Amino acid sequence: MNTEVLSSILLESHKPAKLDDIPEDPISIIFAFKWLEYLYERVGSSNMVDVLDFYYNLGWISDKAISKLLKFSKGIYVEDDEIESESGRLTITDHLVSLLFIERLNGKKISGEMLDRIEWEIRRIKKGAEQYYGI
Repeated sequence: MNTEVLSSILLESHKPAKLDDIPEDPISIIFAFKWLEYLYERVGSSNMVDVLDFYYNLGWISDKAISKLLKFSKGIYVEDDEIESESGRLTITDHLVSLLFIERLNGKKISGEMLDRIEWEIRRIKKGAEQYYGI
């Protein structure tokens, strides 16, 4: 299975659309906060800027989007005992989840069926790699 097929399944196009701005509607703002919460739980506040910068360098988000996300992130507070779980590192799955948040903030609907197709394709790719490379 090549990456073009996986990309078309993930995004129904071959390249993710850059998130130019965070829309001002309440649903989009809720998704933005949920995405920031997701990132915060995984990398903490000190590393969140680095993660957003990484997504900027990949071309996934714009300066304007980062600016709004950083403004929103100033309002996120987590209890001290929750901060201990942050690793400062994201897995590939974490980045895929971020990509899904970005796509949703761009107005694309992510259905349960699409998520099931993604999971199925990832399993097929892993199984093929295991058989081919003996992993």
